[in-house]
Amino acid sequence: MSSLMEMKDLTKWYIPKGKNEDKIIKAVDGVDLTINKGEVLGIIGESGCGKSTLAKLLVALEKPTFGSIKFEGIPINQILKENRLYFKKNCQMIFQNPFDTFDPRNNIQKILTTPLKIHNIGSSHKERIDIIIKIMEETGIKPARDFIHRYPHELSGGQLQRISIIRSMLLNPKLIIADEPVSMLDISIRADIINILLNLREKYGVSMIFISHDISTTCYISDKIAIMYLGKIVEIGGTDDIIKNAKHPYTKILISNCASIDPFEKRNIIKVKGEPPTPVGTGPGCYFYERCYRSHDRCKESYPEMMNLGNGHYASCFSINN
Repeated sequence: MSSLMEMKDLTKWYIPKGKNEDKIIKAVDGVDLTINKGEVLGIIGESGCGKSTLAKLLVALEKPTFGSIKFEGIPINQILKENRLYFKKNCQMIFQNPFDTFDPRNNIQKILTTPLKIHNIGSSHKERIDIIIKIMEETGIKPARDFIHRYPHELSGGQLQRISIIRSMLLNPKLIIADEPVSMLDISIRADIINILLNLREKYGVSMIFISHDISTTCYISDKIAIMYLGKIVEIGGTDDIIKNAKHPYTKILISNCASIDPFEKRNIIKVKGEPPTPVGTGPGCYFYERCYRSHDRCKESYPEMMNLGNGHYASCFSINN
């Protein structure tokens, strides 16, 4: 597989006035990730771990403090300077809250035809209407002509999130970043939204970064999974390898506490100490040190390097070989 997007030492720190190092908020802290063409990469972590900030960095809604992001081998800063529309067309985002995504003054027709017009897709207004009608019908909004003159407040959360997905796919992008796309929806319609994403991926071959705190959903949709804790990736690998052969204590905790569809499955639930700390003034040791059931003195002194475990599986922990 050839890579589509690469992140090297990607960092987003929020530095307070006075540059007090003890008060620096390390939202994203030295992330190295690669998303390949046609691949779905899942990113899992608790609330506040930096997932949404990472998503905003990848679509250039935030600027990194350090590090780099390359899209098709070219730094995105260079692409944005030379051809901003190309990047915006090919790197789309689906946000967590569909009710905050759209301008409430615009109806669905305007919301969906505007990006087509900006990117010169469709030779006429009628052709653009035909394009949005077709994809609305494909994603379950039927009859589509009954919906295009409605406003966002007249649609349900599930319908609005379908519109979000439609808007992201209209431009035939190469990469979609879905930031908790089902977390605010009723359980009854989450599966429908996930299946729409999977069907679109299958039909158009689009790559996807799927961000969530729900490990079950992420495993269902992803080829590869990265586990994030306080701005850092602590483990990454193929989905099956992570689930069956997790190495980092935090990953093991998440998996052990994940609900099973089998009510008779016996599972050893690992309890985690306390609540997640804030990403303020972290380090110098492992950020998970105070909550980890396998921590020792070395963990407090320095942060463990990523260890190559083979087959694309990496983990950052001193206790892996102990």
